[in-house]
Amino acid sequence: MPPAAFHVRPPGWLGPRAGGAFAALRTWAQEAERLGFDGIFVGDRMLASARDADGREVYAASMLEPFTTLAALAACTTTVRLGTLVIVVPFRHPVPLAKAVASLDVLSEGRVILGTGVGWNGPEFAVLGLDPAERGPRFEEALEVMRALWTAEPVTRSGRFWELDGTHVSPAPAQDGGPPIWIAAFSPGQALDRAGAPSAAALRVLDRAGRLADGWVPLVYSASARHRLGAEALGRAWEHVLAGAERHGRRREDIDLVFSDWGYVLTDGASRRRCEQALAGFFAGDWADALRTYSIGTAEEVVERIRRDTASVDHVDAYVFTPLDPDPEQLGLLAEHVAPALRAG
Repeated sequence: MPPAAFHVRPPGWLGPRAGGAFAALRTWAQEAERLGFDGIFVGDRMLASARDADGREVYAASMLEPFTTLAALAACTTTVRLGTLVIVVPFRHPVPLAKAVASLDVLSEGRVILGTGVGWNGPEFAVLGLDPAERGPRFEEALEVMRALWTAEPVTRSGRFWELDGTHVSPAPAQDGGPPIWIAAFSPGQALDRAGAPSAAALRVLDRAGRLADGWVPLVYSASARHRLGAEALGRAWEHVLAGAERHGRRREDIDLVFSDWGYVLTDGASRRRCEQALAGFFAGDWADALRTYSIGTAEEVVERIRRDTASVDHVDAYVFTPLDPDPEQLGLLAEHVAPALRAG
């Protein structure tokens, strides 16, 4: 079994004025590549804030548009993978989305991983005139359309949302068949079921991942509920994903388990203060809430927490770690202490 990949994601939170944001991101990304991380991922937030189903503010900040950002990063890096975690697919028509992803894959010489999700922020659906109840079917049809277009052959199909008549997108992605598609599960606005069987809606999501995903990325924390998904619940969810894959003729080797987390490596009292300052920019809870929600502690404590959280799955194929603070020192601590331990399994 090869070592697990270890990717990083800059927190990316920005306020209304973001002067100098890319200069800092470019330096961060180049340092991540120099330190030997496998990939750099960016998020997708359209509006200036995000709220859960009850109207509570989950995030009070936003991010740069992901494909613009990744294209710029492709120009200043050479080997590191570049990905979205996640792009909200139902917000986009699949033809221009397929074109954008293929173009980015060509420009980066085959370094793209497409992390996808169905979305959860109600105001974003509302401003686009989309029905959140249709996000699952819209998502699945969009993936089918994009994968067909990435073959570089004309596509004719009649679906629930889109009709294509000899539609041909060129050039094809650098990666044969297109970039790997990761599918996320759960959302930062939910209370995360930590006990008992998954709901019927959750089972549909897990089956979708088993059927369609090259990688499954469960969200293991809830920023609004201020809790994490327990190891047993994660293990049960993964079993449902694998069962869905088997029902559709797929094997364990066909789907990666990707563990995505946010956290901070503490070294002293000053580092705790920097972590608290970073949290204040987007997290509404106190320090105790943050410790329940994210992986915060010494390098050894961060590794132990992640190992504990993944104890009920067979193995983790890739990690995506988002430092709560973009301080490049965090990259060095992750590269020296956290990534080697987790890559080793």
